[in-house]
Amino acid sequence: MTHSSIISCGKFFSALLCAFSAGALFAQRPSTPLPADFGDASLHGWVQPEYPEAAKKSRAEGEVVVEFVVELDGHVAKAEINDSTNPIFNEAALAAVRRWTFSPALEKGQPVASGMIVPVVFKLAQLKQKQTPISPPQAQMPQGAKLTPAKFTVAPNPEYPEELAERKIPGEVRIEFTVETDGSARAPKVLWASHAAFVEMALRALENTRFEPAHQGLLAKATIMEYPVEFSSLGVKRPEILAANQLTLIGEAIPKVEPVPFMLIEPVYPRDHLLAGEEGTATAELAVDSQGVAKEVKLISASAPEYGAALVAAVETWRFKPASTDGANVPVRLRAVYEFVPPSSGNNIRLVEALRPGGAGVGGASGLDQKLNPLWRGFPTYPAALRTEPVPGSAEIEFIIDQDGRVRLPRVKSATREEFGWAAATAISQWVFERPMRKGEPVDVKVVIPVSFTPPKQ
Repeated sequence: MTHSSIISCGKFFSALLCAFSAGALFAQRPSTPLPADFGDASLHGWVQPEYPEAAKKSRAEGEVVVEFVVELDGHVAKAEINDSTNPIFNEAALAAVRRWTFSPALEKGQPVASGMIVPVVFKLAQLKQKQTPISPPQAQMPQGAKLTPAKFTVAPNPEYPEELAERKIPGEVRIEFTVETDGSARAPKVLWASHAAFVEMALRALENTRFEPAHQGLLAKATIMEYPVEFSSLGVKRPEILAANQLTLIGEAIPKVEPVPFMLIEPVYPRDHLLAGEEGTATAELAVDSQGVAKEVKLISASAPEYGAALVAAVETWRFKPASTDGANVPVRLRAVYEFVPPSSGNNIRLVEALRPGGAGVGGASGLDQKLNPLWRGFPTYPAALRTEPVPGSAEIEFIIDQDGRVRLPRVKSATREEFGWAAATAISQWVFERPMRKGEPVDVKVVIPVSFTPPKQ
């Protein structure tokens, strides 16, 4: 199966680049306003432009629109003609603007460079002035130029993650980052991700994405942008996705359009069973409401209690694109079967071997080149079984951050209630970090963290 994303310019995003090929859509906010705490530069030293001799002789009048940059010290660093009714006035307008001085723009209380624009007007009445004015008319005062958003110049399409190839699930990663004045993307922040496997692919593509930076007039400015990156398998129908994930519609009410999994986190493999090489299975039933939220999760069977607890905790995080009939979203019921099978390849099998008796083990985070830096951390879901009599709780989870920054093999060390432990482990299984490095080489590290639960508001 070849995986690629479907270009879908969402309601709140304007597509800047659309291409049907392997990968996903990149879109940005429809506008890029200046920060709320930004204050334009203000004119304090004005020079009236000299009326060109040729214009005097021909009795010409005109207007020249000049764009320019005011630097941190308030001087004009760059000036260009934006528009002109008569080129005879261009040089006089530029010469005057270059002599003006300003109080610089302020952002967060600090002086910053800014792009400005001004209409420079030439009227014959100026020649009859007995005294040169000290400032221009209000209508001819310089104004801050509008900020035009950054635009894509190179936008490579992310690859669909191989680990999800058989499951065929769609997904999304929302990334906020800064487009620098050189057109590169810096300081990415993952706002949300439907699955950890999509995060790496989205960030990898962002590293190779280039932009025409945002401009305030002539001035290139660093600005914040947001990517909604969407992944899906072209040509795969909803029933195929359900079948690939062992999800079956049950009950009498069968919709015309089936639900499709959108956030489908795998259950945490109980570590003791995994290290022992034991396989297992669990089956649960759930309702998917008209908003696509998994509810009323009921465990039907499990080959061991831990498998059942892990499945329930995972299912309670699931989200779907809702089922529908005649254009209206409708609730449905599903049966979910999950098989716990020890890994046969990838980082998990290497780590399993390291943790088994006689294995090399996995060390802690001491001595890393820099502190562990999370790129994406989802919040645990409060267990549904405890919502009738909600109580605060906590759990302590041990897990491994592998050489790629992915969380692997989470284990519940302790929990005030079993449900809190599995909910915490499920959420942490999706966390993504920058690669842990020691002496310049990527390493696996073992981490233990506490997780607290606060009862949801009723």
